[in-house]
Amino acid sequence: MSASSGHPAAASQVAAAPEVPAPVGLTGAVAPEGLEWTVRSLGMGLLIGALLAITNLYMGLKTGLWDSGSITAAVLGFSALAPYGRRRGVPYTPLENNLTQTTAAAVGATPASAGLLAAIPALTLLGSVVPGWGIAAWGLVLGAVGVLVASLLRRRLVEQEALPFPTGIATAELISTLHAATPSDEARDTRAGRGRTLVVSGVVAMAITWMRDARAWLPGMVALPGRVGGVPLESVMWGVGLSPMLLSVGMMTGLPLALSMLLGAALAWGVLASWLVGTGLVSGAGFEPLSSWLMWPGVGLMVGGAVASLAAQARDFLGAAKDLRSVGVSRGGLPRWSLGVAAVACVLAVVLGGVVFGLGVPSMLLALALLVPLCAVCARGAGQADVSPVGQVGNLTQVVFGGVRPGELAPNVAAGSVVAGAAAQTGVSLWSLKAGHLLGASASRQLAAQLVGVAVGAVVAVPAYLLLVNAYGVGTAVLPAPSAAQFRAVAEVSVRGLAGLPPYAGQAALVGFAVGALSTLAAKSRAARWLPSPVAMGIGFITPPYFAVTLCVGAGLAALARRWAPKTTDAHVPSLSSGALVGESLMGLIVAATAALSKSA
Repeated sequence: MSASSGHPAAASQVAAAPEVPAPVGLTGAVAPEGLEWTVRSLGMGLLIGALLAITNLYMGLKTGLWDSGSITAAVLGFSALAPYGRRRGVPYTPLENNLTQTTAAAVGATPASAGLLAAIPALTLLGSVVPGWGIAAWGLVLGAVGVLVASLLRRRLVEQEALPFPTGIATAELISTLHAATPSDEARDTRAGRGRTLVVSGVVAMAITWMRDARAWLPGMVALPGRVGGVPLESVMWGVGLSPMLLSVGMMTGLPLALSMLLGAALAWGVLASWLVGTGLVSGAGFEPLSSWLMWPGVGLMVGGAVASLAAQARDFLGAAKDLRSVGVSRGGLPRWSLGVAAVACVLAVVLGGVVFGLGVPSMLLALALLVPLCAVCARGAGQADVSPVGQVGNLTQVVFGGVRPGELAPNVAAGSVVAGAAAQTGVSLWSLKAGHLLGASASRQLAAQLVGVAVGAVVAVPAYLLLVNAYGVGTAVLPAPSAAQFRAVAEVSVRGLAGLPPYAGQAALVGFAVGALSTLAAKSRAARWLPSPVAMGIGFITPPYFAVTLCVGAGLAALARRWAPKTTDAHVPSLSSGALVGESLMGLIVAATAALSKSA
């Protein structure tokens, strides 16, 4: 689970996929006759997707992480509609479940495609105000372009090359298993238990969040005692957070990522924070004054890792060129009506770029010219390694525009959002299309469901974003928005260079860049298991340190549970963590809405 990857469990399930029972065929064969595009499958996908969008928005603004949600949507869709279908005598089919997860994933990715996790809050931090209608229209247009690029590349990557797209395989495997004709009693009990676990964890998470944020009966964190370098640990937010969401993120991502984030937090909020306060480079030991300096080495780590990762994917750039040439010959198998949608979306993108973000026609045409090949790179990364480098290609676009439009910060960020927004939907869409191909689904129906999902996602995500930001701010201890800090930092360096940074922050950013790049390159060797993730370390620099501590607690509890009861843990931890994520996100949004209403009253 990350800002550029799919479901965390996908990779571990790839090897087992060919052995899964497949009532509708896991080989891409045409499925037997059955329901697929129905009101219930589409409606359930939109409902689950709305929950995913809110969860991804809340989690992304807090931690920089978000999830494609395909597997979660498949489980929730089956749990809700399979019993209803049996009672009505109209079974909920695997193809309906696939359409549900396809729609939900498209809605859930909208916060990323609209720039709500990175570009839009980065513009806010730079002092630019973007109207809500403009954000919604921008997300709709870029999401539609990303979905169409995915469909354009489907034949080449999914059918001809048969790239694995691990999350897609895992989703198809899960759907086939859920819809097995004769499930065992144990399987039925497991399904029911997962549903109960999800509901109970969601209700508990909502209650804790309400007591913490609405009533202040619980603190945001339990502070650790003591000092580091003369600085009280409580003042720099060392502690354990009372956050079901952070615990669940730790459970889902695992100890390696959580420990990497803790290492980054220790270096930033332990070593560097005490040095900054002691030397007087930063006045005050609070989160906001320190974070304005610490974000630079943190972003350096993240960008260094991103550059090395893109360099390691050099073959993907060559492969993307071949993909586009192949598409130019075959038209990618798109239905005729989609070409009209693509033309309208591109025209609207050019208009919105100028009206909302100050990007003129030449700049938008350049951004759109970069969009297709860079989306193809993300598509190939999603297909081969289950990683879609969304943030990286967005930052690469920013660097290009730093030379094209020097001295302009807001247009630089907006240009990066063009590519990153479309690429977010491209990767997620191809995971869903891979699952559909294995299950024998209709690609054109999936495309239509994805476009509907993008439209609904824009309507859901933008008001939720505005409520959260109005209630909690952005770049604060509550919503640190790590991805936004990265976009902002890349824009400032691309436009102004290192001279405009705080004292010694430029040198620290360069050191972070070098460490991030070397760590990423070294991860290709046998030493990979011992090396920390530079991206996770960078997030540890930008977020309050109790985030990393809480993630480690969650990851540690999950690791201990797997050692004591591996079968039960594997069955229930995903449901437990998903319920906690949704519960805290929903209650956080409800509290924000209540605060907004009380202000306006």
